[in-house]
Amino acid sequence: MEMENLEAFRQALENRHRKNDASQAINLVAINLTKAKSELSHATTSLAELMDIADEQNCKSCLVFLAELRATAISAYNTINSAEKELQNRGGCQSSGT
Repeated sequence: MEMENLEAFRQALENRHRKNDASQAINLVAINLTKAKSELSHATTSLAELMDIADEQNCKSCLVFLAELRATAISAYNTINSAEKELQNRGGCQSSGT
């Protein structure tokens, strides 16, 4: 009987360790998402400033290129923001068995 309890205890520890590892990985992803959003926010601001300069210099091809870059950065920001919200809504990675 004691061997069964020991095995159950070992499995419980192993499962807890896996959950802790998963939780740490999810927290790291959440931190990285926040950092990525911040960087993209700064990038879109900088691109808008460059667009103003290109407009003042009447460089239409530069303006088009910068506008495309900014649209891509905004799209990436929105995608990351959606992923971040989804992660928060799910409360991390929880299995239905717990």
